[in-house]
Amino acid sequence: MRNKKNRKSGIALFFTICTIAVISIIAYGMIYFMRGEVYLSENYVDATVSLLLAEAGVEETLFTVKSQMNTPGNPFYDLITNKDEGSIDVDLSRLSEGNSSVAPLVQGGSAKARLTWQLDRKAFEDLVAKGVPREIARQGFITVNSLGAFQRTRKQVEVKKTLKAMLIKGPLNTNAVGMVAPGHGLYMNKSRHDSFKIETFDFWDPWGFIVKGGKVYMKEGVKVDLPKWLMLTKMRNELDHPWLDIGIGWTGWNGGGDFSETQLEFSDDPITRQYYKWQGLFSWPWWEKTSGELYHSQTRRVEEYDNKQINLYPAEVYRRLANRVIDPQEQASHGKYFTDINFKEAFGRNEVNYRNVIPLYGWGDWRDVSNKYSRYFGNPTKAHDTSRAVEINGLTYIKGDVFLEGWVKGKGLLVVEGNIYVGGDVLTMPDDSGLDSCVGVIALRDKSWDNSTEHPKTGKIIYKPHHDSDWSKFGITHPFRNLSPRLEGSFHAEGGLELDTDSSMRKLTNMDIVGNLSVDQFDRRKMPNDIRVTYYNWQEVLERSSYDYTVDKKVDYTNLYELAIQKELLSWREVEATL
Repeated sequence: MRNKKNRKSGIALFFTICTIAVISIIAYGMIYFMRGEVYLSENYVDATVSLLLAEAGVEETLFTVKSQMNTPGNPFYDLITNKDEGSIDVDLSRLSEGNSSVAPLVQGGSAKARLTWQLDRKAFEDLVAKGVPREIARQGFITVNSLGAFQRTRKQVEVKKTLKAMLIKGPLNTNAVGMVAPGHGLYMNKSRHDSFKIETFDFWDPWGFIVKGGKVYMKEGVKVDLPKWLMLTKMRNELDHPWLDIGIGWTGWNGGGDFSETQLEFSDDPITRQYYKWQGLFSWPWWEKTSGELYHSQTRRVEEYDNKQINLYPAEVYRRLANRVIDPQEQASHGKYFTDINFKEAFGRNEVNYRNVIPLYGWGDWRDVSNKYSRYFGNPTKAHDTSRAVEINGLTYIKGDVFLEGWVKGKGLLVVEGNIYVGGDVLTMPDDSGLDSCVGVIALRDKSWDNSTEHPKTGKIIYKPHHDSDWSKFGITHPFRNLSPRLEGSFHAEGGLELDTDSSMRKLTNMDIVGNLSVDQFDRRKMPNDIRVTYYNWQEVLERSSYDYTVDKKVDYTNLYELAIQKELLSWREVEATL
């Protein structure tokens, strides 16, 4: 009986041990499976981060290459210009380590990249066949091999993108006439160094010059006086003590030059500002006049521009490209276009004469203005009639003096070998098809007789204001009508810009230019009292013209290269760490 009980106890122990073993195996299997899932999840996260790092490495490489590839001496520039194939490593430390201004992209990650260049022989020969010089014809493939790693990944992710590097042509406007100095609001070569000086006793309305937008180029540099108001507003962040420093001039409101909203460029002497700088409470004198500081932080030295870079060409080029040429010296019958013009003030008190000029007068006749209820009892003027606007399409070349005023339409250049007299506003209006109009005015010196070096007689844009007794219905000219003309267009004057008037209100004569002003001779004291240039790129409107402004048909190639993405993503995969 006892043995039977012992056998039952042994069977129970065996089944108990087996049950515990099975449960342990199941539990261990679940734990192993869960650990595997966790490992796979962690590995997936690490691999995903590695992929993102590798992708970031590609983009960082492209940014580095595009920003440096046209810098002579750069390894990549040397690679694509001098070798048929090769590889260079790209520094991606900013992604993985960061720097003082940029944090690492991912903590614990790393990225490396190698860039490979392979010349495409067939494409190279095609470029040569098209006329590209063999020494600069380059076209091929760039492969970016980027590897990213993150934490526990034992392998790196390789991402490849294939791109095409090819030679690009020079800009069209370097080989075609058009807007002179299209990137500049003000462009001048030779200038008087006191052009922006505020006279000590000029307390009524000092001469002021404002440029908004574009760039300003002064070959010889200049010293610019700062009025107090400018120092406290737009130039406040450029000065050490704007509230304590003292400006030039008595009124402190106007004068000097306001170039705070534009980039300044010079080739020879620098462009500096002039004011009385605070020296400190324990220094004597407390203020000292300073003139050695650059005008502002965007003032820099550049290489001198040649004429082709600013779209300026000799007179014979404009004559050859012109679709209309007026030259009384070559064709005597053209003399009929030149005449004398006379304007009289109301009641015939004063008169202004323009001698032997071609009149380009764009104002209409107030008698042709339709009577509307709103102005039935009003005073319609010649400006209300736009039917007689001066139409300039293509290139018009005139040898002699020109008088210009009023409405203009079309897309074209007016090139005058002589002087251009402006009598009032020059305003653009839509052309016959309703599109934007633009006019480029270029005054060139007549070097057949004008050989002066200091004070040219020709090539000038002369603002000569006048009254007009027949300007309006009532026959009374507003006394301030021509004191602040608005000129819309691109204006280049080889002989400079001048004001010609003996009016007692000369000091009140200002000028507003919408476009740009380019001069070779810059004498500020001969110009209107205040000038404001609001930059506008008329070249973009001019290029919409169907007229061919190309100087010659030769393709102008540069030594610059561009990157064109051929395939967004060629491949990506996990590979052994090789970089």
